[in-house]
Amino acid sequence: MTQASDSSHTTSLRPVRTRFAPSPTGFLHVGAFRTALFSWLLAKQHQGQFILRVEDTDQNRLVPGSLENIIRSLQALGMGYDEGPDKASVAALDAEKYGSVASEILPDNGGAYGSYFQSQRLKRYDEILEQLLEEGKAYFAFETEEELEGARAAATARKLPYRYSRRYRDYPLGEARDRIAKGEPAVIRFKMPITGSIRTVDRLRGETYWEADTQDDFVIRKMDGFPPYHLAAVVDDYDMKISHVLRGEEWIPSFPKHVCLYEALGWEQPVWVHTPNVLGPDKKKLSKRHGANPIYGPVPEYKDGKPTGEMLLGLVNQEGYLPEALVNFLALIGWSPKDDTEILPLAEIIARFDVDGISPSPGIFDQEKLRWMNGVYIRQLDKETLADRAIPFLMAAKLVSEHPTPPERHYIADVVVLEQEKFHRLDEVPQYTDFFFSGLPEYNEGSVRKLLQKSGEAMATFLTTLADDLSVVPVWNQENVEKVTRDTGMRFGLEKGNLTHPVRVAVSGRETGPSLFEMLTVLGQDRVQMRLLHAAELARA
Repeated sequence: MTQASDSSHTTSLRPVRTRFAPSPTGFLHVGAFRTALFSWLLAKQHQGQFILRVEDTDQNRLVPGSLENIIRSLQALGMGYDEGPDKASVAALDAEKYGSVASEILPDNGGAYGSYFQSQRLKRYDEILEQLLEEGKAYFAFETEEELEGARAAATARKLPYRYSRRYRDYPLGEARDRIAKGEPAVIRFKMPITGSIRTVDRLRGETYWEADTQDDFVIRKMDGFPPYHLAAVVDDYDMKISHVLRGEEWIPSFPKHVCLYEALGWEQPVWVHTPNVLGPDKKKLSKRHGANPIYGPVPEYKDGKPTGEMLLGLVNQEGYLPEALVNFLALIGWSPKDDTEILPLAEIIARFDVDGISPSPGIFDQEKLRWMNGVYIRQLDKETLADRAIPFLMAAKLVSEHPTPPERHYIADVVVLEQEKFHRLDEVPQYTDFFFSGLPEYNEGSVRKLLQKSGEAMATFLTTLADDLSVVPVWNQENVEKVTRDTGMRFGLEKGNLTHPVRVAVSGRETGPSLFEMLTVLGQDRVQMRLLHAAELARA
């Protein structure tokens, strides 16, 4: 393989149509969705179409539930597909293999080029296979798996790279069909060039020349009758008029195979873009080894033998990353807007996105940067929106009811905005705000001893008096609450920290939190009075 110095790129004047083509064989890591995001952005930037296609030809490795997870993850990030699986095509699937998919997440009509499941396109693949066989560009091969394994073992023993023997490359097609008719199993292999070089053009990497003698005649139909990725993806991309194929750089070694298939079929190639890998903090490619951390795509938990784990959905629904922050963050892994801007609203990302801004070098998934960026987005939310986003996490912590009333939602909004500057993830909301929602807070014993019990009866008397004084405040607002609290403190000789610290512990159970007088105002007259009186009893204990 040689890299040419010429950096000329394949161009296309066709309407922009991109695709994301995952296999429902597990829960994808964020690197796959980053590449999907690039495809989606390119389509939106050119008012084109983004297609979701399901590559499910490996029927033995299907994982029930992963298809719905993929669709929901795209939707959670706002990356709905323009064409893809619809109600009818999904209903035809084997639920034991694929798992059930909620109909409400599927369109009624998937698009004009369906089915978007490879397992439902076998007739089309057979047409292409037959064409290649008749044109002498493919052949039946009858080696058993044991024979192939023996050849691989022999190459390994000689410390040589394994190359398929091409034993049946020139076997008469008629004789091969006779053997097939008698029930003998065979695969179909594609005839790769034997001499010369194969030219490929990648939008990011320019021209590359591959020596033909390094390439095998690869399988384009397996023993089970299903085509592997190499054939099915090429046929699908052509049939679905895909203009740009964005896929991970792990497909670069297969690049000459796909180019040769396009040339053999006489089809115009798409623009090829092999996106850089996304690396973990250890600078190794994201994979199952990172599975202990849900950031990268967790190893799923199992229930009744079926996986239940989530990935991007877990980041949004369980850890509280905002979809808009995730999109912003993922877009900047391997792509640059050509300046130092980091906080980019989606509309601006779409407007500025350009394939040529993608770097061929790997990007690092910096979890601390994601946390910082998510915090920035959280701080930009108005308090009603923040409350809406926070309520599911407060519900999960059993701090609020499943169906908050309008007054309860108003209270929640007043609470969460007090600590908004501290949140980096929405799953942090309960730990900062739980004392607002309980009858009595959970008191820190050390704080009680230090700030309440140390003064004993004197502190108890102060807190009881303050509760009485605050109970008759005619208008409960921050100005009045602060004035009464400070006036009462003055009568007891308590000022500054000697006043505010004990009151804070009395009403919240902790020594840190939002502004004291804002906190008292939001807690409300009844809660504050009840807690002050309870804290007075603690002071006497």
